[in-house]
Amino acid sequence: MADTVDVEGPGQRVIRRKTVFTSQSLRSVVRPGDLAVREQRLDDVVHQIDLKGSLDDGNAPELERRIDAALAGGVRWLIVDLAEANPVGDQALDALSNAVRELRSRRGELILAGAAPDVGPRINAYEVAHRPALAANVDQAIMILKMLRPKTAVPRPKQRITSLTLPRIEPRGSA
Repeated sequence: MADTVDVEGPGQRVIRRKTVFTSQSLRSVVRPGDLAVREQRLDDVVHQIDLKGSLDDGNAPELERRIDAALAGGVRWLIVDLAEANPVGDQALDALSNAVRELRSRRGELILAGAAPDVGPRINAYEVAHRPALAANVDQAIMILKMLRPKTAVPRPKQRITSLTLPRIEPRGSA
């Protein structure tokens, strides 16, 4: 919806738009103290969890439940986007550290993307074997994933090339 109003003479118009809230815009707003979680499976063994809102000790069990569900689904590589999560509580960091242990036992990794400046030093307090990898954003996390993830060979049967396997070439008929 737009209202048009003539301003300073003929032919000049300013369009004022009214703010309209839709169900989509209301879903994108996270109430203070709440946590919004968006998950997507990027691959058979790669999963991404985007967190928005408060990740304090009250919301940490929800994060732990989502991580456990991903692990139960066979995930080996997990990207957790904390760019829009603030504050991040100690219980949430404990859940992430536990996930690191499990993922590394599966020869995988947990990568934290976009963590607030106070999260890095708190993560470094954990033992090296239980620290997740840190990335500035999700794009960098995917680059880290590509470097760390081993290449998997696609098994294909070897086919011996003979004159019988090559396509037959016929001469063109003369008209």
